[in-house]
Amino acid sequence: MRADTVDLRRIFGRDVRYTVPLFQRPYVWNRDDNWSALWEDVRRTIERAEQAARTGETVAPHFLGAVVFDETPYLSSNLETRQVIDGQQRLTTLQLFLFAARLSATSLDHERSVRLLSKFLENDEDLFDREKNPDHLYKVWPTNADRDEFRAVMLGQIGDGRLAEAIAYFRQEIDTWLAETPDPNERLEALVQTMREHLRLVVIDLEKHDDAQVVFETLNSRGTPLEHADLIKNLLFRNAEHTGADIDRLYATYWAPFDQDEWRTEQTTGRITRSRLDVFLTYWLTMRSRREFTASALFKEFERWLLEAPVQTEEVFGELARYAEIYDSIDQHPLHGVEGRFLYRMKVMQTSTPMPLLLFLYGLSDDVLPLERRQRAVRAIDSYLVRRAILNLSSRDYNHVFRELVGTAAQQPECADEALIKALSALQGPHRQWPTDPEFRAALEQDPLYSRLYRHRVRVLLEALEDELRTDHTEQLTAPVGEHIGAKLTIEHVMPQSWRDNWPPLADDPLEGAERDELVHTLGNLTLVTARLNPALGNMPWQDKRQWLSEHSLLRLTHGTLLNPPPAVGVCDWAGGWDENRIRARGTYLATLALHIWPSADSLLALPAGSGSEAE
Repeated sequence: MRADTVDLRRIFGRDVRYTVPLFQRPYVWNRDDNWSALWEDVRRTIERAEQAARTGETVAPHFLGAVVFDETPYLSSNLETRQVIDGQQRLTTLQLFLFAARLSATSLDHERSVRLLSKFLENDEDLFDREKNPDHLYKVWPTNADRDEFRAVMLGQIGDGRLAEAIAYFRQEIDTWLAETPDPNERLEALVQTMREHLRLVVIDLEKHDDAQVVFETLNSRGTPLEHADLIKNLLFRNAEHTGADIDRLYATYWAPFDQDEWRTEQTTGRITRSRLDVFLTYWLTMRSRREFTASALFKEFERWLLEAPVQTEEVFGELARYAEIYDSIDQHPLHGVEGRFLYRMKVMQTSTPMPLLLFLYGLSDDVLPLERRQRAVRAIDSYLVRRAILNLSSRDYNHVFRELVGTAAQQPECADEALIKALSALQGPHRQWPTDPEFRAALEQDPLYSRLYRHRVRVLLEALEDELRTDHTEQLTAPVGEHIGAKLTIEHVMPQSWRDNWPPLADDPLEGAERDELVHTLGNLTLVTARLNPALGNMPWQDKRQWLSEHSLLRLTHGTLLNPPPAVGVCDWAGGWDENRIRARGTYLATLALHIWPSADSLLALPAGSGSEAE
């Protein structure tokens, strides 16, 4: 490759088109991280030039960074063309800055500055057919995702997108800076001269033997590191280009949605924050390759898989687009029903490891895996995760477990539910086993869940029990839920944690309530109330608390198992008090409900495929 340091006259002062390949990422620079820094660099350089003009000193040029160009195999009209391999964010921003400066020059009626700036923005119209190729007017032609907005802003149609925001920012800064001096025209001339002579870029021109892909992977734009999705996009489109495919059609048909903001928003999985697209690609590649890899190795693992997989590039594009729709449908699934409530619990408990398996299951057509069988598979996964969560077992091995289960399901896709249930039930060891009914029941009835588990685990348990208690005749189909559920329903101890204030021990208790400190945290003593009711209940005695709950709570969990005796519970005068006997009796009943919501392997296999539990 050839490298040279040049000023902007060498880059923008000639008739040339710098085209950004469609397989590069959209424009992502912003004010705080990039625009303000660029403006400060330019402003300081201009002010040094002003000082040098007064003292006769030489102006030291300012280095703006590097750009990498690749030769294109064709000419566009009579215009020289270069493909931008790296530096497209910088080149695009410089064009937006020059356009904003021209707007300021126009407002001052400074015709010479307008003409000089226009030569940096637009090509000679005699060198191309304006009617056939109107976009050849522009020196920089961005990637597909940005072209409509770029064309609009360069025609003066200022909108509210990122490019328009950049122009508005630079225009305001330039106008404010010009107004600080007694002679704005003189300062404007200094700005134009600085843009022409005192700013430098390192231009790297690739030669025929240079691998543009390797260069693209290596270089980053200022302050905005390349995402794995950008590298994957570049790799796929370059492969397609080398086979002579219509890359514009591939982009429009398959990839264009991935360049929208919804896929570029950041989200956290574990302790790592990445774009939603990177997260999806990790799940998809795990499903396809069934290999273990870290988030930082996503691109290299994708590249490895692509070399080994017997698939054409267009097939990969098609798969990614199809599974992206599936991922969206999973991500946005309604909260009701077997699947919706399971997916809600996954989000609340921050469990994402089953996602590659879910992509596989939801990717099977109904002809292969009917809805009823898919729902039974979901119930098995749900039971496995919730039972382990309630027993406070480690999730350390979940990546391996669910990656192996993808292979299990793939071997028998038409009966993937049965295959998954049998595979889960065969898992051994504390990091993998599916808790049995006796183990699950013992934890539900005896363990101080509130003090031992994360609050969100206890909350989803209580929410699911509430749903199970509701019927078609109940006013509301599902309990209020949401990722910010704490603002709606909170966990309430019926016998308070500070029970000694108003709750004397049983008369025949020789230990005088010594066991209560753990018992108050068990399932039998917990319910859900609103965030406003919870502090009002406090440590008040049972008769007062019972009245408040009766007046304000609508939940079946409270009315059907707390204020009134659960079915078949033989405790006399149930509402007359609240003590150890009632807590244990209610805990036993709720544990039975929980075993129905999250059945064992044997219970699931005994059910007809598709038997649901929670309200549809």
